Amino acid sequence: MTNLELTRKLWDASEATGSFQPIIDQFAEDVVFQATIPPGTPISGEFRGKARLQEYFDTILPQVASFEQLEPLEFVPHGEDKVIILGNDAFTLPVNGKKYSSPYATVLTFRGGMIVKMLIIQDLSGIYEAYKGQA
Repeated sequence: MTNLELTRKLWDASEATGSFQPIIDQFAEDVVFQATIPPGTPISGEFRGKARLQEYFDTILPQVASFEQLEPLEFVPHGEDKVIILGNDAFTLPVNGKKYSSPYATVLTFRGGMIVKMLIIQDLSGIYEAYKGQA
């Protein structure tokens, strides 16, 4: 199975179950995750290791924002070890009740069929503005 096929399978399983767990299960033990948001929020910086990402997706992120996919995803292979996922979603912040929407690109890097890096490139300035000065 190619990384592109695996990515589609994981995202389909995640959508079908309503859980990010199928994707988390494919993380390597040494996985690195980062979203493009300045320092000062609970989701800023790098998160390293499968256990830490389990905590990120199960506990940290839900306290910061709830996300809803707005447009179908597009999966783009990039070289032998990367898949780029393009989409558009909305997110609501429990801290202030505000809702934002933004396109995004998620870059997955694979090693031996496992996800070793996940980078989300998205305008998360609404989250930053809600949390700046609180950290």
